[in-house]
Amino acid sequence: MSLVKCCIVLSNMNQQPIPPIDLAHLHQISEGDIEFEIDVLRVYIEDISQRIESIRKAIANDDLPKVMGAAHHIKGASGNVGALQIQSLAIQLEKLGEDQGAVLAIIDEMLEKIKVVEQFIDEKSASLSS
Repeated sequence: MSLVKCCIVLSNMNQQPIPPIDLAHLHQISEGDIEFEIDVLRVYIEDISQRIESIRKAIANDDLPKVMGAAHHIKGASGNVGALQIQSLAIQLEKLGEDQGAVLAIIDEMLEKIKVVEQFIDEKSASLSS
C-alpha cells in the first residue's frame, strides 16, 4: 500500500461519525426549550422537503442555477438547526454541478437523513408527553 493510500485510510479511520443533529448547538439556540427545538426542526423539515422537490423539478428542466440555489439554502438551514449530516450532503450537492445522477443520489440520501431527523423529533415529542 502506498504512503498516500495508507494516510487516507488512517485519516478515514479516525473520523467520528457525524450525528444527525448537533444537540449542543440545538440546545444553545433554543436555550434548552425542548418544545421550541421540536417546532424549529418541524419547520426545517417542511422547508427542506420543499427545497428537495424544487431541486427535482429544476433537474428535470435543466435549471442548474435553481439546483445550486436550493442546495445553498439547504446547507444554510441545516447549519442553523445543527442538522450536520444534511448540511454535509448539501455541500456536496453544491459542488456537483451538472452531474444529474450524482445529484439525484445525494437527494435520495438526504431523504434518508430527513427520516432520521423525523425520528429524532418523534422521540423528543414522546419524551415531553411522558
